[in-house]
Amino acid sequence: MGFDRKTERGEREGKALPARTSATQSVNAAPLLGNAQVTQASVLAVQRMAGNAAATAYVQRVTDEDRDKANARRERWAKRDIRRGGAQQAESFTTHETPFGPFNERPGRGRAPYITTNMDQYPGTQPTDGRYVREEESQYTGLIPALDAEQFLPLVEALKGRELSKEEIEGLSDDQCRAAAMLMGIATAEAVREPGALKHIRSALRRQADPSHEAPEFLNDYPQGRAGGAQHEKRVRSGRTRRATPEVETILEASSSSDESM
Repeated sequence: MGFDRKTERGEREGKALPARTSATQSVNAAPLLGNAQVTQASVLAVQRMAGNAAATAYVQRVTDEDRDKANARRERWAKRDIRRGGAQQAESFTTHETPFGPFNERPGRGRAPYITTNMDQYPGTQPTDGRYVREEESQYTGLIPALDAEQFLPLVEALKGRELSKEEIEGLSDDQCRAAAMLMGIATAEAVREPGALKHIRSALRRQADPSHEAPEFLNDYPQGRAGGAQHEKRVRSGRTRRATPEVETILEASSSSDESM
């Protein structure tokens, strides 16, 4: 079934993970100190400088024009969703069926759906807390790593409302079906919290169909998926933060449609 994403680690075949915005933690920064005495404090200072430079480059790789286009496109998606009445808030505990299996929703914070599945619905599967990606002991777990690369395009099509064929879902394990069903539910919940999010998520999931696109990159493509990322879009619109390159690329790569026009 292709590359097993459940075994992804920090590096694969010598390919490093995408650039982080945290400081570089390496004593290779020491030569930058010249003839100055090398102390732990001085090395850490250079590391912080290198990390800040890397973070700046990470944000600035795309042009300002591209970033403006992404901002405008993301805003159009939000306005379109609002004009259509927005996604449905959760009123009570409800079970929904997907091509992959059921998921449950109940009212959560702000009445946005809180998504769950259980062992009765997926006997013999591993419990999941609904996180997109979790790193534990240098191994990635969560909903995104649970799926193989070729399974993301059918998931995207299901999120667009297309009926999947038996061949498109028969290769998924029970754990993968549970992860895919939860992703469908969570994508809907994200759209309640932030209008326009569903199209953004679909584009981020589509990028995961590339086997070389590491699972943690989803959190760069869709920053709202990070822990504490729920306010990301509001911070962008207020000017408090800028979209980094992966998010800009994800938004610009989203499929075009006539309903984006106002």
